[in-house]
Amino acid sequence: MKTVLRWGSWSLVAIIAITVLGAGGIYWRLQRALPQVKGELTLTNLSSQVNIARDARGIAHIFASNRHDVFYALGVAHAQDRMFQMDMSRRFGSGRLSELIGKRTLKTDAQMRTLGLRRAAEASWDYLDEPVQASMTAYAQGINAIITDKSYVPPAEYLFLGAKPEPWVPADTLTVFKVLAYSLAGDALEEPGQQRLKEILGEERLAQFLPPYPEDAPIALRQQDMSSVYPAVVKELDKAEAPALGSSMGEKIKGSNNWVVDGTMSTSGMPLLANDPHLALTAPGIWYYARLNTPDMMVVGVTLPGSPYVTLGRNRNIAWGFTNTGPDTSDLKRVKTDGLKTTTISETIRVKGGADVVVDIAFAMGGTVLDPKWFSAVGEMANEDENVILYTTLDDEDDTTPAIGYDNIDTNSFEQLDRNLNRFKMPQQNMVFADVNGNIGFIAPARVPVRDEQGNWVSEIPYEGLPRTLNPGRHYVATANNKIVPDSYPYHITDQWYGFHRIRRIVENIEARPQHTIESFKAMQMDTVSDLARRMLPLIAATQPETQSGQQLRDILVSWDGNLTPGRPEGLVYSGWLRAFSKLVYADDLGEDFDRFWTPRRGFMERVVRGSNALWCDDIGTTAIETCQILAGTAFDTAATRLLDTYGNDPQKWRWGDAHEAVFAHPLFGEVPVLKNFFSVRVPVGGDGSTPNVAHYSYKAGTFDAPWGPSMRAIYDLSDMNASLYMSAPGQSGQVLSKHYRDMADSWAKGEYMQIRDDWTPDAPPPGAQVLTLKPQ
Repeated sequence: MKTVLRWGSWSLVAIIAITVLGAGGIYWRLQRALPQVKGELTLTNLSSQVNIARDARGIAHIFASNRHDVFYALGVAHAQDRMFQMDMSRRFGSGRLSELIGKRTLKTDAQMRTLGLRRAAEASWDYLDEPVQASMTAYAQGINAIITDKSYVPPAEYLFLGAKPEPWVPADTLTVFKVLAYSLAGDALEEPGQQRLKEILGEERLAQFLPPYPEDAPIALRQQDMSSVYPAVVKELDKAEAPALGSSMGEKIKGSNNWVVDGTMSTSGMPLLANDPHLALTAPGIWYYARLNTPDMMVVGVTLPGSPYVTLGRNRNIAWGFTNTGPDTSDLKRVKTDGLKTTTISETIRVKGGADVVVDIAFAMGGTVLDPKWFSAVGEMANEDENVILYTTLDDEDDTTPAIGYDNIDTNSFEQLDRNLNRFKMPQQNMVFADVNGNIGFIAPARVPVRDEQGNWVSEIPYEGLPRTLNPGRHYVATANNKIVPDSYPYHITDQWYGFHRIRRIVENIEARPQHTIESFKAMQMDTVSDLARRMLPLIAATQPETQSGQQLRDILVSWDGNLTPGRPEGLVYSGWLRAFSKLVYADDLGEDFDRFWTPRRGFMERVVRGSNALWCDDIGTTAIETCQILAGTAFDTAATRLLDTYGNDPQKWRWGDAHEAVFAHPLFGEVPVLKNFFSVRVPVGGDGSTPNVAHYSYKAGTFDAPWGPSMRAIYDLSDMNASLYMSAPGQSGQVLSKHYRDMADSWAKGEYMQIRDDWTPDAPPPGAQVLTLKPQ
């Protein structure tokens, strides 16, 4: 979730905060909010004693005698460490931020009410089986045991807001899952942007500007890989003949990496699996590490605060990891207003410091009518006599996706996993798998619509027809949001595959050595070599900047290997040049709309330097004929002016990491003067949006700050599960004065890892552990 407050609106809050800080009152208040992490707590609704052992990093190892109590205790740990984050997530998905924050979030609330994530979450409860419902109920009981206690002091954010958290209910957990699905889903609201680009460029040039997936880029599954699971040919559907177009906003930042190799490609003779999901970097981070133990279960990995399950991780027999598939699961349809039959509901948004706002939500033709008052894209897309209807899987009421977290606790084989994932509805994920018997596999589960020739949703891809493989012949599977199926696959998933620069480098590294180790997997996850940069180097070497400073920057890159390491200047020089070069290439073509569509369009720019889009280098505003070589030289001159002014006159002393910091922004105070330095976390990093170790930055922002990157890293060794490695950032705790609020950020940036072993016990806890014993009342 993006920062929800803008600093200008909060200047008064900042002034008040500084005054209180000067008096020392806030520090005392924040200290009181720190949770009890050792000793004993007596709590209601607990059936037996539970131990929560937090190790030296604050990782929670929970030991309970039954499943009710282990989920209950995770609720306790989440409430102690992440309550404000959980509250913001449920409020965002429910359209209730304005109750806490005021009118600044009214539009966001109205959009969420319209999309109906909360309504769908509440309706999905009846589709879950009893064990799943019981686990969510136990989890809610654990949260409420903490936040409803008379001695409870809420986290710092509530002090500024003058509020406290409400009791938790299971529908809140289902809403948190919906928010995650929303953040990863395809965005139909990009369609007006694509329409506008078509108006500017025409159909032929639009296809060049939004190029399809490159023919030479790796595809996750080959036809023979899928036939290992499908001995019979799936009936082929008629596919639309329209040209495939990329996203109107360029390569998406909703990305991740995962790969798995079988025992023939590891020195141990057993599989290795790696996963690093790329999400918004926030303080606290999106994930919370935990290990859950009862006599009949053990599961360890990252949990999603607000939910009782390990989302990404392992049990004693299998390990799994996700990347986002990015399917086309939402559409906008323009319809004539005259004669349109609608049904309407009304919901009231309470606004802190203001009057309540009633939002009328209309439904028609099986979808949701979008009000242009809240959705600006509608006004751009539709005429005055038209409505725009949204169709999306996000509002499906029979969503049983959260049940997979419970199912994975007991999953021991690919076949069992395959059966369970029939309950996974959204968002579609590329799930890699490995087990202790030496098997590896891949499944991409989800509900993906099937459309007729008019674009109407007529069915969904049958579960048995979704992409999957078991023990593929090339001995590995790797995904990076790239294309996952060959052209022979009979169903349409999306045209907007991306991540091809990352997957090229990942496959190159996998195939570069006959056998891998944990150490080689660590190096692959931290790899900051850019496939795109290497493809740019011949053009860079051929340029002739006109200024001495431009030539100086060009010379720095002539012998460069494309590695955007944080400790050297090349990454900054290249990034400054590429930003300037991109603007020179297509600003003239987009005219006054350029700023709207200025993003790192890596696929397009690759085609520019390879020649297929070379005509874009000619400036349509001049009579001269400009070549890409000329523009690339000019870009060095332009970049030199800005970089020298910002970073000093000696480029050899520049460091990419000094300019390029991962920014873990606080959702409330990320842009508030003074407070942002207290609540947000920054750390130097290498890479960019094209490297396996991703660190996206925005062209429009004017800086190289990276607000998106690897939200966690994990490497699983199936020969010895306790040798598996983990890391996330900035820290386990959401309590700003906790020593675990930011203590993992430097380790994350440097490529350091930690173990979370399953042989630690209550009698022999992790080194440096603090043990909190929960006792039933």
